[in-house]
Amino acid sequence: MMHHALSDIFDRFLYTDAAGESGTGLSMGNGAFGHERTGLPAGQVAGRGLVGRRQLLRTVTTGAALAAAAPVVAACGGGDSSEQERIRFAFAPDPCWDFLKRRNVIAKFEQKYGISIETSSTWDEFAYFAGGHGEIVSTATYELPVLEERTGIETVTFGKYNLLRITPVTRSGSGYETLADIPKGSKIGVPSAVSSTLVWAMFAKKLHDLDFRTGGGDFKLVVEDHFVMAEHVERGELEAALVIPEAAIGLLRKKKLEVMYGGKFPWQIYGGICECQHRGVMGNNFTARAKWFDNHRREAAAFLAIWEEGVRLWRKNQAEIIRTFPQHFSVEGDADVKAMQEYMKEHDWFVDSVYLDESWIEREKGLYSSMKETGFMKKNTPTPRFEVVKPREAEQ
Repeated sequence: MMHHALSDIFDRFLYTDAAGESGTGLSMGNGAFGHERTGLPAGQVAGRGLVGRRQLLRTVTTGAALAAAAPVVAACGGGDSSEQERIRFAFAPDPCWDFLKRRNVIAKFEQKYGISIETSSTWDEFAYFAGGHGEIVSTATYELPVLEERTGIETVTFGKYNLLRITPVTRSGSGYETLADIPKGSKIGVPSAVSSTLVWAMFAKKLHDLDFRTGGGDFKLVVEDHFVMAEHVERGELEAALVIPEAAIGLLRKKKLEVMYGGKFPWQIYGGICECQHRGVMGNNFTARAKWFDNHRREAAAFLAIWEEGVRLWRKNQAEIIRTFPQHFSVEGDADVKAMQEYMKEHDWFVDSVYLDESWIEREKGLYSSMKETGFMKKNTPTPRFEVVKPREAEQ
């Protein structure tokens, strides 16, 4: 998965003061999103809050910073790369990609379509993309406006991959079915002051008229690591927390924690807001530089063809993939591996197809309207560009 648990562990490696300035003097404002970062509740370093990796990378585009985040690049396929169109793609380690490599699928598709994919195994996709080192990056729908604003890069999102899967969990028997059930002033764990937390802030405002944000609002939001948050909830130190499922799978298996909102994913909750059936609110899309995309639609289609095969193989071999690559799901013991296999049967965050269509795009872009209406995105923020790519374009 591209926004994996470790991505969020690395998401907090620098400190910032309450004014939102780091020791490097770089501005840490949220840019396209309406709220400026503020100090966090007690329990953090005195006078200082944690700055996320993604927040930092949205503002850091200097050569020095990018050199510090240098990725490891590897060509995936075979054949004479000099005769193939190179595609550079940055993403975090992913189980489907590893499964495709093991089955030798990537090399076959590269040969078929005359492309050569150079992957960068990095948690710092934003820095990689912002520095001009790649054509395609994986990123969330709600992150696209900030990516464009902070880097000045016009983008095109032409494929989808992982649904946002961060949901609130609470102790079993707490009686908290929604955020509205939690007493105001309670401590709730969140993985970031921005990013997916802003999506849940929009949900809280739209559904419950709640002010859900760090540094104020109706709750004391504490920025922490997913795995630490799950343990804090179980011990009663937090009333709830926004976590990825794999961070809590052991405690969910033991019935010590339960997922709120009836176990629904964000896309299902968003359906009640948009009054539509929309399997979206993406945690990972395939996003390219607009200049590259406009001149390489065939290559973009070939790239999607590989990932479409990956999704097909995932559907057919889900349990095997989890068992073969448990590190991608942050599980180790047999019991947790089996629990994750069972969970994924009912709560699969992989898409049915990587291809977009116009109706899906319009519903997904509605997320921006909802965030603007609730004040979690500036009203004048441009809407990022999405494009439909047809499978047949890879053959042209």
